Amino acid sequence: MKRNTHLRAVSALPLLALCLVASTPSGFAQRTATDARAETDEAIILSPFEISAQQPARYQAADAASGGRIRTNILNTPSSVTVLTGEFLEDVGSSRFRDAAKYVAGVSESTIPNGHDRVNIRGFQTQGRRIDGFSTFAQANYDSAAVERIEIIKGPDSVLQPAGVPGGTINLVTKRPQFVPGGYVKAQLGQYDANRVEADVTGPFAKGHLAYRVVAAVQDSEGYVKRSYRDSVLVSPSLSWRIAPQSLLTLRYEYLDANVANSEGVPVDPSVGTTTGFKLLEGVPRDFNPAPDKKYSVRGGETHALSFHFSSTITDRLSVRLAGRIGYVDQSEAGFGFGLSTPGGSHNPYTGNWEGGVIWVKTSVDPNPPTFAATPAPALSETFQHFGVHNFANRRERDIQNDWAYIVDGTALKSTTLVGFAYNYFHGNVQTRNEQLPDFTVAGWTKPGAPIEFPISRDTRNVTSRYQVYLTEALELFEGRLVLSGGVSQLSYNGTSGNKLSAANPPFSVAGQMFPGSGNKATYNHGVVVKPLDTLSLYYGHSENAVPAENFEQVSRGNAPVFSQGKQDEFGAKVLLFGGRLIASVAYYEIEQTGYSVYNPANLVSPAPSPLLPDLILSREARGWEFQVTGNITPNLSVIASYDDMKNRDPNGVILRGTPEQTAAAFVRYAVTQGRLAGLAVGIGANYAAKAAGDIPRAGFTGASTPENPIPYQPSFYLPARTIADLYVSYTRGAFVYRVDVSNFTDEAHYGHLSRNNIMVGNPAAVTGSVTFKF
Repeated sequence: MKRNTHLRAVSALPLLALCLVASTPSGFAQRTATDARAETDEAIILSPFEISAQQPARYQAADAASGGRIRTNILNTPSSVTVLTGEFLEDVGSSRFRDAAKYVAGVSESTIPNGHDRVNIRGFQTQGRRIDGFSTFAQANYDSAAVERIEIIKGPDSVLQPAGVPGGTINLVTKRPQFVPGGYVKAQLGQYDANRVEADVTGPFAKGHLAYRVVAAVQDSEGYVKRSYRDSVLVSPSLSWRIAPQSLLTLRYEYLDANVANSEGVPVDPSVGTTTGFKLLEGVPRDFNPAPDKKYSVRGGETHALSFHFSSTITDRLSVRLAGRIGYVDQSEAGFGFGLSTPGGSHNPYTGNWEGGVIWVKTSVDPNPPTFAATPAPALSETFQHFGVHNFANRRERDIQNDWAYIVDGTALKSTTLVGFAYNYFHGNVQTRNEQLPDFTVAGWTKPGAPIEFPISRDTRNVTSRYQVYLTEALELFEGRLVLSGGVSQLSYNGTSGNKLSAANPPFSVAGQMFPGSGNKATYNHGVVVKPLDTLSLYYGHSENAVPAENFEQVSRGNAPVFSQGKQDEFGAKVLLFGGRLIASVAYYEIEQTGYSVYNPANLVSPAPSPLLPDLILSREARGWEFQVTGNITPNLSVIASYDDMKNRDPNGVILRGTPEQTAAAFVRYAVTQGRLAGLAVGIGANYAAKAAGDIPRAGFTGASTPENPIPYQPSFYLPARTIADLYVSYTRGAFVYRVDVSNFTDEAHYGHLSRNNIMVGNPAAVTGSVTFKF
């Protein structure tokens, strides 16, 4: 039923956009921003909290706000900041924001490519999304039709995202109303994950004091794997009111109903081990999917969000920003997994590596440690067990942010003082129900009926309030040749969480107990930027953040810290080239994440302590080099390229799932602006990722370990390195843009990470075509 609704929305969307265009007064589309604003007879004053529309080149922005909520020259920031402009997002041409972010050094695709908006930043997995400075979570990926630009800041961020991952923050800046009329309608058809329609209409009214924008997108597409899909509807109207030349208020509503397949994956051959090559189980098609239908294979939900943003320049020195959001998400996750009833292999207790075709068994218990011997694994069964889970969840969130900037710009000194407050309220409920389908064989698979549903096993509730206050100061000395900065952020929280169906578990004697949680933590940042030339900056930056515990029961039991803290030290250089049209940077960083729980090796004795000693709370360290180039080499030739080499592992030195330790990427676009081929543009991109662990290693140490020689379990297999290349050709004639994309045009085999049993298969080469009408 929902699919038919989406199809009707697809057919109605172009009509809606054309009606909006038709309702524009005659000649309105030819007016400029100056014309629209001239009716006020006043000059517009840009607040330091508003990003300037000026940019030196197609792929290069001069400033960003994600490094501290205030507009800052990228060259003056003591950290790595990359802005992906709207033009670059248009050229990449994907509905997933990560397909643009993968061209940024240190950013790689993580697990579950079609859900959770997951990416790795400097080896730390982040999920959920940050939209206009507000964090939220949803099962299906966000729709990039609403995104104007993407700002990526590396490392902990005590101001923008004090409770984020230490690797960095990706902030999606949404499209806002413009005081210049314009927009587009786009229709796209393709082989995989491509069929969609978009519309974007904006312009002024009320004599230029008000501006509107309506963004809408509908996708109804299927993937390469059988019964994989994305069905989504995005509608986002917004309104801006220029209250005074120095004051702007924007209201924005967002409705996003997005559902994607919850992939079960394709089975890994059990003979594949830690040190062997990779292959799928023979006899299983690459596009195999035993999911019955959409009802029992979905990651998705319905999101409603209402936000406002107000900024004003009160005096020539004092400015204010006030922003807030109310959000509600009603989501569902239903999916199955399948696996062979025989393991086909085991971990070698003397190395921690997985070995296919071998079962290691204990042969003696007297020595400490015991001894083991390898025996042949039993013959593989052709029968797969089919089991699943269904989660029903809802989330309610409220946010408010208030920032004040005081700027003194003297002849010898420029001082920027920023003070602010933020509040977040979160209320979430999740009900979990296990499900089961009949066992099956690949050759004899037929669509099963409804699964067996078991009673609800978990009913969790989490209510948390977070408060943040911060103060930062930046001093520019010697005509901007030296920039000193520092700040402090205080984060506190309180709330309750628990499973309402849990049994009494000593020392807690109440069934269904809700556990309280609270804490506060101060984090600090400081940096120095030296500019021997106007186009060259050398910098050092230290940044921190603190992530509150989410499971208050584990904190109450002493098994988890109140906060997990991230600390980063970064050194780097940035340089502007080709008249400022291109920026190149190099950075070296070291990150420490505290509060990382690992198995206590003191339990590796015979007999083991009773009760077992608690896990150790240790630190995880990451370090690496990054290189980034962004901008225009010539007015016709645009480029973005990156490379990173890092090491980010758990405290036992074990590589993390889905985290390649080397990546490289480049995207080049050439546009013809003169002659008979004027209007033609060609873009080509390639993304390389080194091998990555295919599963989460088993926790703890092998049975052959001793306190003096702990042997951690290693990943049971690795997915191979891969390079994926994409190509597009477009031709602009008048108001129309005709475009053809060829994704993965070398037909490279590539995979997504799920588990030891199954992995996700990426799309093969595919062709997509689109037509865009701009007005």
